[in-house]
Amino acid sequence: MGVSLLLMALTGVFWFLGMRNADEVIGILEKLMAAVLLVLTLSFGGMHQAVCIGLLLVALSLPKASSFASTRTTSRGDVRGDANSDELFLKF
Repeated sequence: MGVSLLLMALTGVFWFLGMRNADEVIGILEKLMAAVLLVLTLSFGGMHQAVCIGLLLVALSLPKASSFASTRTTSRGDVRGDANSDELFLKF
């Protein structure tokens, strides 16, 4: 458990250093190292079950896609107003 906490702390340090680094390439490398450390820690550190249960609860609490279908409105634009239309193809 102590090794997992140490690796999580290193993950946070690498992520923080990647956010503050002015050089974009080195910042991305540090964020990538943080992501790899996070995956290794969660995979082999024994904390993966708690994280999986938490992510499952978050996924189950998300709204269903059918609830957003009623909020979309489909409006047909005028043929003369094709410049303002959101449609992809022209009407003939």
